[in-house]
Amino acid sequence: MGPRSLLAVALGASLALGVGAALAVGPRPPTLDDAPVTGDVDLAARAMQALGAGGVRALSVAVVDTAAPAGQQVRLAAVGTTAGAGSDPVHPATPFETGSVAKALDGLLLADMVERGEVDLDEPVGVLLPGTPLVGADATLVELATHRSGLPRLPPGSFLPGLLNRWSGADPYDETPADVLAAAAEAGAPGGSEPAYSNLGAAVLGLALAERAGRPWPDLLAERLAEPVGMSATSVATTPEEVPAGGAQPVRANGRAVEAWTAPGYAPAGVGPWSSAEDLAALATALLDGSAPGAAALEPVTAYTGDREIGLHWITSPLEDDTGEEHLVTWHNGGTGGTSTFVGLDRERGRAVVVLATTTRSVDDAALSLLLEAPGA
Repeated sequence: MGPRSLLAVALGASLALGVGAALAVGPRPPTLDDAPVTGDVDLAARAMQALGAGGVRALSVAVVDTAAPAGQQVRLAAVGTTAGAGSDPVHPATPFETGSVAKALDGLLLADMVERGEVDLDEPVGVLLPGTPLVGADATLVELATHRSGLPRLPPGSFLPGLLNRWSGADPYDETPADVLAAAAEAGAPGGSEPAYSNLGAAVLGLALAERAGRPWPDLLAERLAEPVGMSATSVATTPEEVPAGGAQPVRANGRAVEAWTAPGYAPAGVGPWSSAEDLAALATALLDGSAPGAAALEPVTAYTGDREIGLHWITSPLEDDTGEEHLVTWHNGGTGGTSTFVGLDRERGRAVVVLATTTRSVDDAALSLLLEAPGA
């Protein structure tokens, strides 16, 4: 995908040498050892034990348990600092990049618009986007939301910008909605395909919903989901200037600082959205009691990969806890250049977990260990 700045070929050798020298010296990997803790101290300790302290600069966690006594159903904790030594401690209300958790939010928007009668799941995406290169595209909205559109994960030609991002830590995204739609038209969206995860398809879906609603996708997210649920720290940064002040700055597990990702074209796929453990816990609570807009998105509509099923971007997996008991977990995770995220629900038990961390390490296993704990843990 289009980089924020493409380096000339003539500079390639000097770039590689510079990066090699930097890696030889190396940054200091972040750690949560002796980091400040806010919120539920016991939950913070359990989360750090599950995740491990190394390679993580900031961690924010929420556990929702609807079977707990009133006033104890949502537990929140945060560990670490927003930007390293001397910066502010993170709190459960501190915004983090969401990464692809934004796809799950877009799935809720799709389900809500279906309930309102504004779109139909079987509508071809080209019908929603008149006057664009995608007119005539046969992939339906439900195929986009279940990764069956036939669109590739990323547009052809995106390998080099991604590689440069790995070296430099620069934001590789700068696409406008028009750029994304043109790339999708060039790649083709035939529909009827086997499941293949597609960031490009997820972006197109969000842009199509925004077109039908008559407002930019960030405004649609705010009006239809964030505001009704009370998610006051949730926003979309479409430019570097819109990155939330006081947010948890992304960083790699090796300690190398990276830029936050921003691009209006890829916002629905997870480039630019920010949220907090507190906000996502409020959303999880509303999803568990069915009051969240578009909660029907969680219901599986087709097989996905392996033994998993998928609803409107929400994946459902059968998982066993430590005792061998099986649970159906409905979830989505995310990752950017320096932030890893996970939101998961055990709907049968009325339990949910949110884990946000500034690191390139996966937080999935740690989140699942918290989710599958016995009630009351």
